[in-house]
Amino acid sequence: MEWFTLEWLMKNMEWAVGLLVIGCVILFFFPILLGWQLKQDAQKKEET
Repeated sequence: MEWFTLEWLMKNMEWAVGLLVIGCVILFFFPILLGWQLKQDAQKKEET
């Protein structure tokens, strides 16, 4: 991994931050979507 240096990271900081932001957004919305799906499943069980 000789290409991964501090100089390379500084030149590509926008991409590194962008990937981190995308990862955080995915990690933030996953539990929300999972809870929403579980709530819908519970409502379906109550109806039947």
